[in-house]
Amino acid sequence: MRDNRKVLYDVVYEKMFAALTGYQLFSEGLCELLYQNSAAFSFSKGDFLLTEDKDCCMLYFIVEGFCSSFYHKDGKECIVRFSEENQFCTSWYSFFGGHKSFINIKAIKETRVIGITRDSFNNLLNNSPEFLSIINRVLENHVIENEIRAHIMRSNSAEERVRHYMDTHEIYHLMKYVPQYCIASYLDMTPEVFSKILKEIKGHK
Repeated sequence: MRDNRKVLYDVVYEKMFAALTGYQLFSEGLCELLYQNSAAFSFSKGDFLLTEDKDCCMLYFIVEGFCSSFYHKDGKECIVRFSEENQFCTSWYSFFGGHKSFINIKAIKETRVIGITRDSFNNLLNNSPEFLSIINRVLENHVIENEIRAHIMRSNSAEERVRHYMDTHEIYHLMKYVPQYCIASYLDMTPEVFSKILKEIKGHK
């Protein structure tokens, strides 16, 4: 199955295969199909995997790295999602529908991915029930996470949103990769409000 690929290239795929077993166990046959229908790419810090108003024809699996998904409004980046190792990253709206993407995806640090084109993705769906099952699980998790996040954002005050993401330790995790103004955008508040709430919460501990 390995043919003449470099060892590093194989290691990248082995990391993806290990992560995908978290959704379900699968055969060597699917491993070979993934080799045949994808390719490994590297992005430097600040590189764009996708820009808005472009057709997103790639589905990325992040093997190493960290990315932000955002749109521009009034000259500012409005962050809608962060993606990291062992996660799929794309504009699902654009990838599935062939529409222009609403979002940009940018590498926050050196990022290594495995990319699957739309045509290759459809080929995998048509030839592998295992892949179809895994993607269904991926999308199921994505929908659930988005609904939970939407509920948190619309049902809680700014302070409650900050407290929630501090309790889950997500804020501390994000601080390893992005500045506070990016986290503020992700939580739908100004950097000033986020900084004030953060100080007040820490001051009462």
